[in-house]
Amino acid sequence: MRMGYYGRGGTATGMPRLTWESLKPAGRLFSYLKPHWRKVSFLVLLTILVTGLGLVHPYLIRLLLDGVIYGHHTDWLAPLVGVFVLTVVVTAGLSYVQSYLNQQVGHRVIRRMRNELYEHLQRLQIRFFHRQETGKIMSRIVNDTEAVQDVIIFSIETVARSILTLVGVTVILFRMNASLALCTLIPIPLFILAVVLYSRALKRRFLTFREKIADLNAFLQERISGIRVVKSFTREPIEQRAFEGRTQDYYEAYMSAARIHSTVGPVMTLAGSVGMLLVMFLGGRLALRGTLTGGELVAFVLYLGFFYRPIGEIGRLVGYEIPRGMASAERIFEFLDEQDMLPVAPDALKPGKLRGELAFRNVTFSYGDEDVLKDIVLTVAPGETVALVGPSGVGKTTLVDLISRFYEVEHGRVEIDGVDVRRYDPQALRRHIGVVLQEPFLFNTTVRENIAYGKPDAADAEVRDAAVKAEADEFINELPQGYDTVVGERGVRLSVGQKQRVSIARALLKDPAILILDEATSSVDTATEKAIHRALERAVKGRTTILIAHRLSTTYIADRIIVLDKGRIIEQGSAEELLKQGGLFARLYEMQALEVLTESEEPPRS
Repeated sequence: MRMGYYGRGGTATGMPRLTWESLKPAGRLFSYLKPHWRKVSFLVLLTILVTGLGLVHPYLIRLLLDGVIYGHHTDWLAPLVGVFVLTVVVTAGLSYVQSYLNQQVGHRVIRRMRNELYEHLQRLQIRFFHRQETGKIMSRIVNDTEAVQDVIIFSIETVARSILTLVGVTVILFRMNASLALCTLIPIPLFILAVVLYSRALKRRFLTFREKIADLNAFLQERISGIRVVKSFTREPIEQRAFEGRTQDYYEAYMSAARIHSTVGPVMTLAGSVGMLLVMFLGGRLALRGTLTGGELVAFVLYLGFFYRPIGEIGRLVGYEIPRGMASAERIFEFLDEQDMLPVAPDALKPGKLRGELAFRNVTFSYGDEDVLKDIVLTVAPGETVALVGPSGVGKTTLVDLISRFYEVEHGRVEIDGVDVRRYDPQALRRHIGVVLQEPFLFNTTVRENIAYGKPDAADAEVRDAAVKAEADEFINELPQGYDTVVGERGVRLSVGQKQRVSIARALLKDPAILILDEATSSVDTATEKAIHRALERAVKGRTTILIAHRLSTTYIADRIIVLDKGRIIEQGSAEELLKQGGLFARLYEMQALEVLTESEEPPRS
């Protein structure tokens, strides 16, 4: 059972228990207000003024009734109306400033929280993003922070106004008539009971509600990204039903909270009505006896409305807004407390230049129980091009990920220029490593900005030179706006081969000492493959290159071929040497040669 902010368990009656530990998350949330203490203080001052002006109105009505109407002081009418209008105008002006500052503080707090979330997420290891769905991450940054924003904005004003109003009205009521004032306190236990009973249950339901929002976002993000697959397999009706199922879960989670919240208001209204009836009954008797004037009775009833209203607002805050906001805050702090980060030593090395010498010394690595890499021993000289070959799932991509320190080795060491990669600052190290992925990822911006992503201050001439070397300049110039053409989400407006060449240009512009090419020609046609091969020949010159080769034709640019199987290096050498050995490389080569021969013998299609 998930524990809330009220600590473990509760009283024998199921009442939640408040403890210091249970209040820590709320304190952590409101610590975000510290940088804005001046504005918060000014907001409190404005609240005092607005509240005080509001409390003047019932007194003015009392003077109107007892002084002007019943006392026949007609000369009081104009001044009373003037004072009333003045208080209304001043209250309206102050309320505008109060509302604006309240919104400003709330939005600045959430802006900071979102920025911290995004910054923290970028420091986490890659495996964190393998565990978490993108849509759920987005939900915490967008939806949960909005819920927190609501409670911050609502609570600052509500708490200050409600406390001031309660204190002020209580003093006024007891000064007017102590016996009637005592009657107003009778419903208070009902208010407290309603808040205490419902607040904990609401928080649990809002946690479920927020999780359903995250599920819905994750579903949408995945299905929209995979819309081609959905349409290709004519899954639209099935996906529609799946979506409707999630919206139904969302609806039920919300209504579960709404059923509880909807009872709070009526209970408080009923309790307030009991107090109002008592005052009207007893106050009416006092007025008939002549011990209370009509103006005093009307003013007392009006002040009574001021008395119960802040109690209801505090009840809404404690019984609805805070559980709702705390449920979201808990999810946000869960991410902010995630510590799955690479350890970086205070004296971590930040190399200005690398020679590009690589060494894997008895490296073993696993994602779970089974080792993906087993006792890898490999040395790559500066400027050497090495091709990694082997069946899918043998650890080729994992091996190159260890170079960039996307993961930590469990046994052994990965060295660059004779230094353990764990001694380098990860960001400083990655500035010297260029990566071209099997599935190139482009951002929804211009071709120019995608190429210059790793070097945003690059001159136009540098961008164009990198594109020329990557065999991309010709097709880029044929695009509607050339280098200023927006490529769409994930580069959807470009072909696979075009995206791949833009990715190569991006890596070349970075001018890395180490270049990693992850199956750069696995999903392109023959003509595009030849263009990419020419680009790769230029790319590997003068730098250490690790080439993951799915198509073995790519290995011709390699100085050495490393063959992996079941997480181990089983063969290495030149293509000629490996073919003579007749091992795994030779079998893979024969299979691909047979595929090419079979394709060439197929009759032309009509």
